[in-house]
Amino acid sequence: IQFDQSQAALHCLGELISLACPGSSQKPERTNCLMKWLSLPVVSWCVFTAMAQSNAGKFTSNTITYQSYNPSTGQFNLTQQIAYQLPDATHFGPGPYPVFIWVPGTYESYNDPLGQFLLAEMSSRGFLAASVAYNDSESVQTCGAYTPRAQGIFDATRSTSAVGALCRLSSASCSKGIAVMGASQGGFMAVLAKNYAPQVQAVYALSMSDYAANIGEPFPCVDKQNTAIPADRLTVVNGAADQVFGGQTPLMNVSGFTCPQGATQCWSPSNSGAGWYIVQNSQVASGLADHCYFLDGNKNMAGCFGVGDPNWMPPSTYNWSLKTNLDWLATLGTSRAFSTTGQ
Repeated sequence: IQFDQSQAALHCLGELISLACPGSSQKPERTNCLMKWLSLPVVSWCVFTAMAQSNAGKFTSNTITYQSYNPSTGQFNLTQQIAYQLPDATHFGPGPYPVFIWVPGTYESYNDPLGQFLLAEMSSRGFLAASVAYNDSESVQTCGAYTPRAQGIFDATRSTSAVGALCRLSSASCSKGIAVMGASQGGFMAVLAKNYAPQVQAVYALSMSDYAANIGEPFPCVDKQNTAIPADRLTVVNGAADQVFGGQTPLMNVSGFTCPQGATQCWSPSNSGAGWYIVQNSQVASGLADHCYFLDGNKNMAGCFGVGDPNWMPPSTYNWSLKTNLDWLATLGTSRAFSTTGQ
């Protein structure tokens, strides 16, 4: 992150820790408190929030609701939130704008620091950028559970779905295209999106495949023959050490593109920039490209509560980096600037 953003992140940490851990820095109990706080999600909150706030004043932030799938009733009658931001009208005009939708993973909040950061990033690319809440805390992880959740978000035939609610906004033009990004369970929602919303033009999914090795559960609903998103408009990026959805074959089954075993990346012959990538352990700061490889930027932290990996976060421009893939999404999956390093 840039210097001014680093200053903001450090100030945020200082303010929070001073409240949570008062007293002399010489006291052992305060030292223990500091160590505990520095291992919590507050670090990623401060860093992502600082980066999102670097665009403060350029965007309009709003919240609306929609009716998502309710597992208790089997109906689409569970009220959920949508946060969205508009582009800078002085740069992109008054709109209406194409739409970007971020779908967070299991137990993730739609308006957490990563969600806020992604809205700022895609707003800066001229999209009405939205992040959707849905029933992502259910323990059932099967195609039978995933498909109605995806339908609840993306069903374009229902005015009360998330897509229906967003497309009704005067500032949105879904006919200009919808770009979708999701991670883990959210990645499944993203890959299934075009099955329910024909306006979806491009999908960027992280940490998902058609087989969960940790529970031995296949997910045929996201195999290429069962999804409407064309292979040359879909990019999936996984970690080599993903303990849940790892493996090349399960990834290729979703992507639709096949490359020799042992390949780490595979791209569409149409030059659309779609394809798949397997991030290697040596490419991430933590040394372990696991299920949450993109949020393990601090080696002292683990899992999905770290800061963004420096090789994933802007301004990095590897083929698996965030900026590269958001730029690709912004073309609605038609053009990719490949890394000069080949990575």
